[in-house]
Amino acid sequence: MSTVASRDLRNHTAEVLRRVAAGDRVTITVNGAPVAELIPPSSSRRPSISREGLVLLITRHRADAGLRTDLDALTGETTDDLEAL
Repeated sequence: MSTVASRDLRNHTAEVLRRVAAGDRVTITVNGAPVAELIPPSSSRRPSISREGLVLLITRHRADAGLRTDLDALTGETTDDLEAL
């Protein structure tokens, strides 16, 4: 990973972007303090998930079956009894 001052980024944008496109991670600084990071797109994307994988994930991490009953008992059917802020 390399560091580039914001002024250098402004003056050498194409060069910095070529480095990022080649796989380099670049930290942008302002007055020496890091403020941003440029990374290649492939390393910033989350892996995709199939529909079947999503259904399996949701099924495995489902909330407790009694949660809806508990929430209904705590909240009631309206918010009329809540104080106005």
